[in-house]
Amino acid sequence: MAAIPDAWKWFNEARYGLFIHWGAYARFGRGEQVLFREHLDQNDYARAARQWRPARFDAPAWAELARRDGFRYAILTSRHHDGFCLWDTQTTKYNSAAQAAGRDFVGEYVEAFRAAGLRVGLYYSLADWRIPAYWDGPSKDQRGWERFRDSVHTQVKELLSQYGKIDVIWF
Repeated sequence: MAAIPDAWKWFNEARYGLFIHWGAYARFGRGEQVLFREHLDQNDYARAARQWRPARFDAPAWAELARRDGFRYAILTSRHHDGFCLWDTQTTKYNSAAQAAGRDFVGEYVEAFRAAGLRVGLYYSLADWRIPAYWDGPSKDQRGWERFRDSVHTQVKELLSQYGKIDVIWF
């Protein structure tokens, strides 16, 4: 078995991390799978996501709570399966910065958790339930799949280049 590179050893040693599953689906109050599990209308869901404006999001307060309670790192959902992005991506206007919230939640999170001395990570769903090519795959919709794949690659590159060092990326 190969040795764990020194740059990765911190993760096993940290032992205690916080996974923050949070996004526009919070508006519904029934979990991140609400769109799929309840067979919600995609257009209605998208309208609600675009109008989502979480006034009480307070990244420094979350970070302080995590630090105080002994967490060593945190991982925030940057995009879940619903496709709504929590940063100002250039790939779509379906994101928190371009819509009603007008905020880059990923940026606020990264800044606050770093300031609290915690390592930062991002969860990024490789699925996007809005995109037919995601369901069809490359054998049924090669061009659609290529557009989808290119968008995923671009979004991951944005997340890994716009916020300084990201300690963990979780797919």
